[in-house]
Amino acid sequence: MSNSIFRRPRVTLVLLILVSVSMISVTYKKVPPFVNSARGYVRDLVTPIRQGVTTVFNPVYNVVAGAFNYSNLKSQNARLQQEIDSLKGSAISNQYAQAELATLSKELKLTYLKGIGTTTAQVISYTPSNVQISIEVDKGKSNGIQVGNPVVTDLGLVGRVIQVANFSSTVLLVTDPNFAAGVRFSNAAGVGLAVGEGSSAPLNVQLVDPGTVLSKGQVVFTSGLSGEIFPAGIPVGRVRSAFTPPGGLQEQVLLDPLAPVGNLQFVDILNWLPPKP
Repeated sequence: MSNSIFRRPRVTLVLLILVSVSMISVTYKKVPPFVNSARGYVRDLVTPIRQGVTTVFNPVYNVVAGAFNYSNLKSQNARLQQEIDSLKGSAISNQYAQAELATLSKELKLTYLKGIGTTTAQVISYTPSNVQISIEVDKGKSNGIQVGNPVVTDLGLVGRVIQVANFSSTVLLVTDPNFAAGVRFSNAAGVGLAVGEGSSAPLNVQLVDPGTVLSKGQVVFTSGLSGEIFPAGIPVGRVRSAFTPPGGLQEQVLLDPLAPVGNLQFVDILNWLPPKP
């Protein structure tokens, strides 16, 4: 009869497990040596069966666990992607800040100005129109800005302050048709009056004596003569063309502004006003 019982695999497995549990339960008690031998025999017999069960059921468990964890993994991936996008955005912001800092550093090195204080301002808006070509900056009366202060960049003349509020100012650009500045040429060949002709047009230099020798690319500076509204020596532009028309009473001179007046981020407002008459 005992042989028939052990020929049934399921019954045999149950009996082996029960015997194993009984043997393990006496671990901390003093037992005879034959019990330890029997315990080792049972362990050797049960271990292959347990390994076989693990081999069969582990893949099934992994599939089920993976199905339940998929949504969690998807959520984690989305969060990680957001963090990556945030880091990329920070890197772009840092690059922009570095570019602004480089621009600002250049504005603080105005080598052509000596003994004139400056206030650095950021451009907050452009107001190009048929009436007026100007910019708004973020410095005003609270910063000591006054109507008539010249405005420059590291490259040269931008314009002059024409209106001041407590925390902002309006700057008339050199390209505005109402703008004018006395200029002289770098080879001391003469003087003239640079006048704005519009946003996309060069400056027109008037009152230049006919026959004045000028070369293309020659730099023109503010003259600073008595009664001028700008101090002397500020770069204004480069000669684009110069010629004397037949029978003309003055040289026809066109200038390209040196300062990028259509693409400004920072400007410097000079703490300077023209002398009172």
